[in-house]
Amino acid sequence: MKDTTLKNPNLVIGSSHLRPVPVNVTVKTKIERGDAYSAPEIYDLEITLIEIVHGKEALDRIKVQGVLDGPPKRGFEYVLARVQFGYSRRGKGLGNVTYRLTEGQFAAVSADGKTGYEIPSVLQQPQPQLIDCVFSAGEFREGWILLQVPKDEKKPRLIFKRENAEGIYGIWRSVWFQLY
Repeated sequence: MKDTTLKNPNLVIGSSHLRPVPVNVTVKTKIERGDAYSAPEIYDLEITLIEIVHGKEALDRIKVQGVLDGPPKRGFEYVLARVQFGYSRRGKGLGNVTYRLTEGQFAAVSADGKTGYEIPSVLQQPQPQLIDCVFSAGEFREGWILLQVPKDEKKPRLIFKRENAEGIYGIWRSVWFQLY
């Protein structure tokens, strides 16, 4: 299969599996916060995929932390992604509305963007963890996310699903990252 990653310069970086964000490149995006009874408040996100660890090295690192509930699915390997995540308020409106990163907001996907891979069952995320962290406005954190991909997947993608982040009026598309 031919790689079309950077072939379409009309796509905004990170907006599609065809043009994922490379490692160590920060993406600035936004989300809506609020409730159905008030106007939404826009918050900014900054996301950087800092490091990716595959296969035996990933398995060795997570074994040391004792987070495993078992081996990866047959034909799959573990992948550790170290991500820096920042959340900040754009205006003065709602005040300090917190934001929780939930399981499933970051997920591994096939190179063609059509197949999502099951998140591994673990006792807890590797430390420092990013999933289930609560962010206050202005807060930046770095942490690990545990994923699994087929061993023969050469150029998997990592997606961040904004639509899980309590969007009230807008439908926010995923942000795509290289996971290789």
